Amino acid sequence: MDDTPYKKLRYTKRWFAYFDLLGFAQLVRTREIQSVLPIYERVLETIEEKANAKKSQGIGYSWFSDTFIIFSKGSSLEEFGVIEQIARLFFQKLILHKIPVRGAISYGNLYSQQEKNIFLGEALMDAYEYGEKQNWLNFVITPSAAMALEKLEFPMNERAHYRLITKSGVITHPGDKKIFAYAFNNGTVNGINPLLKALRSMKEVSPKEQGIKYENTIEFIELYGWISHNNSMQSNAKASAD
Repeated sequence: MDDTPYKKLRYTKRWFAYFDLLGFAQLVRTREIQSVLPIYERVLETIEEKANAKKSQGIGYSWFSDTFIIFSKGSSLEEFGVIEQIARLFFQKLILHKIPVRGAISYGNLYSQQEKNIFLGEALMDAYEYGEKQNWLNFVITPSAAMALEKLEFPMNERAHYRLITKSGVITHPGDKKIFAYAFNNGTVNGINPLLKALRSMKEVSPKEQGIKYENTIEFIELYGWISHNNSMQSNAKASAD
């Protein structure tokens, strides 16, 4: 087999963000396509708005059905910063539009051939496994990414927007490694956290069996989503030491 076209492509370390829409399959099965398409189009507009502007910095993105991915060209700390910002803004906007979503940011080898929509590697599998094992609406920094950031002297327990998960049952991925999650703490509007308000509204109309996902998320925000930058670092440092 002639593998010449693949010689120009690198299987290399990268930052990788994975998101999937919760309940989208059920939505497609139970509602008219005319009511589903506007939701899907809004998600596509959001990822294009957040990720397309960063293409010049080597950022790529793709999607299939209810899955959306964002990935870097390389493994630098600067590229993590761009991926993290896009992922966080993408997640926030979907929640504010009351679209349930969860995901993960990972680090590892990734092979991509975007023209043919081919993506393979440990970065994808890691993000997928941690993303799918969450029993709430949020996104996490996987241990692979946290360890890579530690080596770059950018430890997660000093990051303003992330908190260590301490409650059991929120994530069921095997292992005892520490996992950090987004704290929904980008600020308030007139003293109200708009993300928390959106989640409470979403819970009211969600299927009863999905209630625990919203309860876990709301509890996490109420615990950490109001802490100031300085207090957040102290809180994370204490939790990491426990």
